[in-house]
Amino acid sequence: CKELRGRHVGHVAGAKTKIKPEIADDKLGCKQIERVWVMEKQKLRIIHNMARSGSTIICRCLGCMEGVVLLSELHPLAWKLFNPIDQAQDWFGLFAPGDIGEMKKLKDVSYTQVITLIEQRCRERGETLVLRDWAHLDYTGFPFMDTPEYRPMLYTELAGSFDIVRISITRDPVAQWQSLIQLEVMQDSLNSGAFGIDQFLAGYRKFADLCIETGFIRYEDFLHNPDSELRKLCEHLQIEFDPDFANKWFDYNTITGYVPDPERLPHHSSKIQPPSSKPVEPDLKNKFLANSDYRSACELLGYGLLEK
Repeated sequence: CKELRGRHVGHVAGAKTKIKPEIADDKLGCKQIERVWVMEKQKLRIIHNMARSGSTIICRCLGCMEGVVLLSELHPLAWKLFNPIDQAQDWFGLFAPGDIGEMKKLKDVSYTQVITLIEQRCRERGETLVLRDWAHLDYTGFPFMDTPEYRPMLYTELAGSFDIVRISITRDPVAQWQSLIQLEVMQDSLNSGAFGIDQFLAGYRKFADLCIETGFIRYEDFLHNPDSELRKLCEHLQIEFDPDFANKWFDYNTITGYVPDPERLPHHSSKIQPPSSKPVEPDLKNKFLANSDYRSACELLGYGLLEK
C-alpha cells in the first residue's frame, strides 16, 4: 500500500534504557517456551501509538472485526503490566489446557518465542494476530523511565523473526498534550517538573518520523469518517474489512486503556463523533509555537499550527 508511506491515509537487543522493575520483572511466572518451530517468517501486524492518541477507540473498532485477535499495549520491557500470554488466554482462549502449565515449568522466556506461539495459535484457528504496541514507553517514558529510547522496541524485538506490516496512529499534538496531562499517572512527573511540554514534543517529533516510515492514520480523520479510515487501515494491514464493526465496536472491551466517558459518549449511543475542542491558553500556545519539534512534527503529519 505505497500511498500510505510518507503521509496520512485519510530481546530488545542493545536496549540502553533502565526501566523501573515494577513493570518489567517476574514476567508473571511464564518463563520459557522451548519448542517453537518456525519454517518461515510469518506475517505479523503492529500498530504504533502514543498515549492519548485516540488509538483505543480505533483498535476497538478493528479488534471487534471478524477473525481479528488484537493484543493491546504490548512492550518487551513491560511484561508485568501488559502480559501477552494473559491477554491471549483470558481474552481469546488461545491456549490448550496444558499449555499454560507447561510454560510455567520452563525458564527464561523470550518475548519473541511467546509472540511466535501466539501467532501460531491464531493461524491454526484461521485468525489474524494484530499487536497494538505501548509506544508511550518508547517516546514519552515518564513516569516509568526518564530517558526513552525513541525507537519502536516491540518492532525491534520481533523484526528478525516476522514479516511485519506496520502502521501508526497519530493525533494533533496540542489535543494529545491536553489529554495526556489529565492522566493520574502523569501527575507526579508534571508537578515535580521532571516532565513537561518540551520532553513531550521531543518524543512526539521522533514519533512523527516513525509515522512517515510506517504510514499513518490521523485520529481526527477517523472521527470524521470512521468507515473510510478503517478501510484504509485494514487495506494497509492486509486484513479483511468487516463493515459490521459499526454495530459491534461499542461492546468490545477486551482492550487496555479503555476508560468509559459517559459525558462524551452516552452508553446508549455507539456513534463515533469528534469531541468538542478545548481552548488553548495563551501561555500554552506560546510554548507550542516556540518549540521547533512542534513545528516540524505538524509539517510532517499535516496538522495546522496554532494561530498566534
